[in-house]
Amino acid sequence: MFLCRVTGTIVSSRKDPSFRDGKLLVVHPIDTLGDLDGEMDMLAIDPGYGAGMDDVVIVAKEGSVVKQLMRAGEVPANVIILGVVDDWSAEA
Repeated sequence: MFLCRVTGTIVSSRKDPSFRDGKLLVVHPIDTLGDLDGEMDMLAIDPGYGAGMDDVVIVAKEGSVVKQLMRAGEVPANVIILGVVDDWSAEA
């Protein structure tokens, strides 16, 4: 698991049926200070937590986690949002 910031949204009128219960978002890893980490953006599915632009989210990057949380046989995704972060602190 790691922290990401939501940097974009995906609007799709046609998509795999397994995505219908979730929202597709663009996320970018961040460091403990909240700055973008420099890695590339990822496409993540939000299974219903209501994440939106600029939110900090907890992300898992593993297909089996996606499968468990989406409760679907096969979901063609490997990045999922596990929760929206209200606040955090870290020592530099």
